[in-house]
Amino acid sequence: MPDESITVRLCTVEDLPALHAREAHPSARIAGAHFDRQAGGDYFYAIALRDDVPVGTSVLDCRADNSLRPELKNLWVYPEFRRQGAARALTTFLEQRAGELGFVEVFLKVDPENEAAIPMYIGLDYSPTGDHALTTYEWIDDTGGVNSAEQRDAIYRKSLLVR
Repeated sequence: MPDESITVRLCTVEDLPALHAREAHPSARIAGAHFDRQAGGDYFYAIALRDDVPVGTSVLDCRADNSLRPELKNLWVYPEFRRQGAARALTTFLEQRAGELGFVEVFLKVDPENEAAIPMYIGLDYSPTGDHALTTYEWIDDTGGVNSAEQRDAIYRKSLLVR
């Protein structure tokens, strides 16, 4: 049963201070970068809230240069709010957006070694395609330095036609 106290909507500029405050390295402006991409109209940055407090975020990337269209990305629920329905609320919201845009399926990439995420995605009705993609990830380390690494991710998909 979904938690009805969780609401999801597109992120607004007013949300950015609270999101930046939760970033491990606020100077990286990760939330701001997602928000800025949203202005293009084919990138959707969603925020889940409980009582106006952010509990998580996710992205639906529909940009033409994305090899997986549309792609669910950066699903993140703050640790103290996990297993309370926020991930389902975020994915449902973004999947509805994908359907409104005429897409019939949604894709995502996940590290095959991510033992926490894979069962969650399967529980959200995503299935492995058997395909993989080489993905370059960037992150900020404890000193504030930018790092990157390539990783072979498994590709999952969800049909928006089968409910």
